[in-house]
Amino acid sequence: MSAPDFYFGVNVVFQHIHDHFGKATLIDYWQNLGRDYYHERNMRWQAGGIPTIADDWRDYFDREPNADVDVTTTDDAVTLDIHVCPAIHHLRQHNRDIVPYYCEHCDHVCGAQAQAAGFRFERTGGMGACQQRFVKISVTGGA
Repeated sequence: MSAPDFYFGVNVVFQHIHDHFGKATLIDYWQNLGRDYYHERNMRWQAGGIPTIADDWRDYFDREPNADVDVTTTDDAVTLDIHVCPAIHHLRQHNRDIVPYYCEHCDHVCGAQAQAAGFRFERTGGMGACQQRFVKISVTGGA
């Protein structure tokens, strides 16, 4: 993205949708972003699998100011160890009130993207540092 002030708008949009239309509408918005807005990206992920997903995230975080992220792969997963989330860092650096559900957007946007590409998404942690995993779903339905 390389335009960190965008995170100010993202934070406010999340709050506006949540406060005026409810959490379910916000989740629907996030899922639609992941599924529809990122459709072409999802198809690249599906075609290229783990190496494509990993390269995509490395490229993304390489352009994000203050991001400190390790991207690793195994035969069945891509793991993002986000030591410093560029969004949360930027919002905190500028003394913004961060909506308490900010990190949930990753669950729903990335979850929809992962599902479209034949993966499942997992996140632990949040509000500045987390681990995110994109795990290949086997033909039998497990990981």
